[in-house]
Amino acid sequence: SFTHTLMVAILPALFSAEEQRLELSLNGKWRLSNSNGSLLLPAEVPGCVHSALRRQQYIQDPYFRFNDVSYRWIALDNWTYTTTFTAFKQKALLIFDGVDTVASISLNGIVLGKTDNMFRRYDFSVRDLLKDGENVLEVAFLSPVLYAAERRRAHSSYAVPPECPPDVQKGECHVNFIRK
Repeated sequence: SFTHTLMVAILPALFSAEEQRLELSLNGKWRLSNSNGSLLLPAEVPGCVHSALRRQQYIQDPYFRFNDVSYRWIALDNWTYTTTFTAFKQKALLIFDGVDTVASISLNGIVLGKTDNMFRRYDFSVRDLLKDGENVLEVAFLSPVLYAAERRRAHSSYAVPPECPPDVQKGECHVNFIRK
């Protein structure tokens, strides 16, 4: 199953024992769009593309019968989560835990970094990018299927088994090129 789980928080960076720690969770309502902009819908974080599409009745239960195959188009598209939040320009860390999987993270139009492993935490210092007032955070996910295929092409001199699962499994090829 192709899922994106985001759990993010913005924390003032601690540089002295006198500074007070304030945590601002960015869980909650976000906007979700696909690569060509034909779909723009509300989404919840933590959550995934499938749950957002299901909540808006674009798809039915992806685990029913052969829906996982019918909804393969979801895994072949790139998806972007966007939210706004109010903060003050200060020493701060933007913390991502459980980003599934390959994404580019931007704050106020500036790329903070990229993710490629859902099993690690990503911390970004955002002191110079935070604005007093409204800030825009964007997490742009690459299709894991297309990313894995690209990584396979980049390493074509050797095979990483399994190249592809048996046809009966109806899975995707080159899954071992991605940390999901």
